Amino acid sequence: MKHMRSKHIFISIITALCIVALYQIFAVGKFYFPEYHVRAGQVADFDLIAPFYFQIEKSEEQLQIEREAALASISKPYYLADQVLFDAYANLDALFGAAYKHEEDPVALMDNIRKAGFEISGESLSILKNAEQRDRIYTEIRETLKNIYSVGIHENSTSDTVLISSGETVRSERLSKFLRIDIARQNFIANFKDRTSKQFADEISGSLIKPNLIVNEEKLKDISQLRLSEITPREGEVLQNEIIIRKNARISENDITKIQSLMKAYRARDISKSPWKQLIQSMGMLVFVMIILLLANHYFVIQIAKEDIHDAGSLPINFGFVLLIMLATANNYFLGFSSILIPFALFGISAAILINLQFGVFYSICGMFLISSFINWEPFAPLVLIIATLSTMILLHRRNLFHEYFTVWFYLFVATAVSNIAISLYKSDPLLMTVRNVGYGTISSIISALGIIVVIKYYERKWNRATKQTLLELLDFNHPLLKKLANSAVGTYHHSLLVGNIAERAAEAIGANALLARVGSYYHDIGKIINSEIFSENNEDSSLQHQQWGPAESAKMIKNHVREGVTLANKYHIPQPVIDIIMQHHGTSKIRYFLDQAEKNQERFDPELYTYQGPRPQSKEAVLVMLADIVESTTNAKKNEPELSIIKVIDDSIHRLIREGELDEAPISIKELNLVKHSMIPALESIYRKRLDYPEEKIT
Repeated sequence: MKHMRSKHIFISIITALCIVALYQIFAVGKFYFPEYHVRAGQVADFDLIAPFYFQIEKSEEQLQIEREAALASISKPYYLADQVLFDAYANLDALFGAAYKHEEDPVALMDNIRKAGFEISGESLSILKNAEQRDRIYTEIRETLKNIYSVGIHENSTSDTVLISSGETVRSERLSKFLRIDIARQNFIANFKDRTSKQFADEISGSLIKPNLIVNEEKLKDISQLRLSEITPREGEVLQNEIIIRKNARISENDITKIQSLMKAYRARDISKSPWKQLIQSMGMLVFVMIILLLANHYFVIQIAKEDIHDAGSLPINFGFVLLIMLATANNYFLGFSSILIPFALFGISAAILINLQFGVFYSICGMFLISSFINWEPFAPLVLIIATLSTMILLHRRNLFHEYFTVWFYLFVATAVSNIAISLYKSDPLLMTVRNVGYGTISSIISALGIIVVIKYYERKWNRATKQTLLELLDFNHPLLKKLANSAVGTYHHSLLVGNIAERAAEAIGANALLARVGSYYHDIGKIINSEIFSENNEDSSLQHQQWGPAESAKMIKNHVREGVTLANKYHIPQPVIDIIMQHHGTSKIRYFLDQAEKNQERFDPELYTYQGPRPQSKEAVLVMLADIVESTTNAKKNEPELSIIKVIDDSIHRLIREGELDEAPISIKELNLVKHSMIPALESIYRKRLDYPEEKIT
């Protein structure tokens, strides 16, 4: 244990040095000047006096808001496009050209009319077939189009006035001077007198009447550029020796803007901190990081001992901190996006799944403190990230959905969005900024969910964790070990399935891990694959084989099924909690049959030769498998006895295990054993209930 502690301390020191090196390179090395980590609403604990003259620069968010407001206030310039009228004439000529060309062939005429983009009814088609009427209405349509387009047509504009550009001049005109497109089409139809002509005009109006009041994109671009150029990036100045912040005064948003402008001025002047201040800052950072890492590693050791995780080293935990900081650094100093984009939840939720909820929460809090200095101690993003991560972990824990990865993403997405919106409303952030932050949070949740899948899949196998998904995979009857057991040890296979049913019910009764109890039952006798014929459930004549050996040799071969089961389980990467059940399902009990033989022979012998190596059960699930194994075997052996009492079998088995001390190291109470007993009775009765003997049918 002392070696393990030294190892954790060494890894913590290396990790702390890496983090401080990143800080020195990117945070301190990027800004060689005094830094002020304050926020609006905070009470200042220092006086800040301007060291030199500088101009107050607007933030990028404020400039973006002003740019958008300026562009939204621009009235778009329009012009009357002659091309629209020319296009209408071209469409009209295509229509009547088809009529001239195919007036004798109605089918070809309709086909060419449709190709020209028109849909004409049979009644209107009569106009196109009559040469005299066709020429007259063609002239009327051209004249009507010319008159309507000369007025100008717009498409349902909502303003009262529009800007009309003509050459270099731009004038304002009332919108009522121009025709709305629906009015223009009505005027076009009204120009014709008889019903057939009106119907014809109505059918072709959609293709001929189009808005010719068109936005002048070039002029709009010029106006937009001019309007944007009028926005100044500065909003004042600060004179040398002017007080920026007074001690004990509340810091305002305006003060924050001045501080940010001062930092920009420092960068522009290339003013550096003194080496002495840089050294002190780095030492302070090292101590700060070391405290967090030592706490995290110490808590990690406690939790893995509590969860009985044997193969979990602290290197991945510390590497996770370094990777988190690298992502924060890349986002903050290279990409320049909001810190909400950092996939913060990936690390905390992964820790909660692999270790437990308590460690996941603690790991997330430590991660929040570590990245804060890399995002300029800005409080908004860490607050959103930590609230979303903790909320997601608690919801997943309460509903036991840690391995439902779509649900993990959905909960994280919702928690991030709600946290973003709630804090933005409290801060009175602009709508655009709130929407942008929700978008960043969505991307962060997707990256986190995908990362969680990769991390969990890898470390569940590397650490041999008995997660829900892993245990469910082990219940598959196509698993190589179960298939081998079914093929080479049929009796043991059947026995293991029955033990699984009994142990699962018992686990549900006392709130233990029912899935682990069932899986442990399926694999508890897996070692009997190696020499299956020496066990009575697989071979009715197994006693004849044992007569060839002495009691000690037979006991040794029986004991070996535990050791061989552990070997097979390790070979097939069975999770450690299942291996523990394999090792503990006989505890340190005696192999009574062969021990009695040795005593009858009145030979001198070592009792250890007839004792399982153990250890005794260390968990509730191991106790349940041990008890289910005993009562199923005993009940099966006595099933032909007329006075078989299942209750007595269970009571005797529990009392013997207590008397022999096999339950001394397991966290199970007498009350729970009583619940186990009552849960096992129905299961055993359903298996070994005596069936009625029905009389044979007489054949007459």
